[in-house]
Amino acid sequence: MENLLDALKKGLPVNKRGYFCSYRENIYGGQMSEHFQDMFDEGSGGELHSKAEAVHSSSMLSYNFFHWIDDEHPFEWEQVKYTQVFFEVKMKTIKDSPAPANMDVVLIDKDKKHLLFIESKFTEYTETKKFELGNSYREENKWCNKDVKWEKIVGYIPEREYKYKEGVKQLITHLLGIHSQFVELCDTFKNVGIIDFGKVELKFITLIFEPSKRFEDEHKAYANYKKLFENFRDNIKNVGLKVVPEWESYSNLWEIMKEQMPKDLKDYLMERYMNFAE
Repeated sequence: MENLLDALKKGLPVNKRGYFCSYRENIYGGQMSEHFQDMFDEGSGGELHSKAEAVHSSSMLSYNFFHWIDDEHPFEWEQVKYTQVFFEVKMKTIKDSPAPANMDVVLIDKDKKHLLFIESKFTEYTETKKFELGNSYREENKWCNKDVKWEKIVGYIPEREYKYKEGVKQLITHLLGIHSQFVELCDTFKNVGIIDFGKVELKFITLIFEPSKRFEDEHKAYANYKKLFENFRDNIKNVGLKVVPEWESYSNLWEIMKEQMPKDLKDYLMERYMNFAE
């Protein structure tokens, strides 16, 4: 049976674990601007010099897909033209917490009326990880936004048959971050100009790499996590959220994005990732 990780590693200068010597070997063009390096260096995980070196790095997957977006090269999706991209955006989740949630990608349109939050996943859902949410998230006095019925959201426990339960924990912390009055977001976007967070339209997607069905085990894990996601979303209806998570695959994104990006990048992404996607 074919294995996705082995297929991704084939022909690339990686070690047995699938790691390059440098993240630069894992990105289009081999160079990252200082502007984007600063974003990753300010994140919580020292991403560029550890996880970003993995051939299956979800952060470098999202970087390779979105780094080209700017005023001269907008990305149009669902009738919105996005012109700015941010990576590893830190968001305050609860009061007094020193550990923010990191959003992989945030896109902003030119008029600053739309914010698209993107959580990227490559192969994480193939792992068996339990649901762990600290007790502090369940303390009402620590919630930054009291308009949401957080007790229903943080009280959700995934059923036993689901494999990648940590994904729900991340969804919860990201939702807390997005709805936390943008305390940290405002600092992140300080060079963007004035954003009226009371009027801006928000969208939050979990962007998942869907493996080709020839990778049977990985595709089953993808389907299993999708069911978990849908179950979670069904359980948090009518709780006062301004924005709820939506499921999107890189394959669907690719069909929309591939004709908008530079041809060399399109060829790179096809060979590097999409040849292995459904």
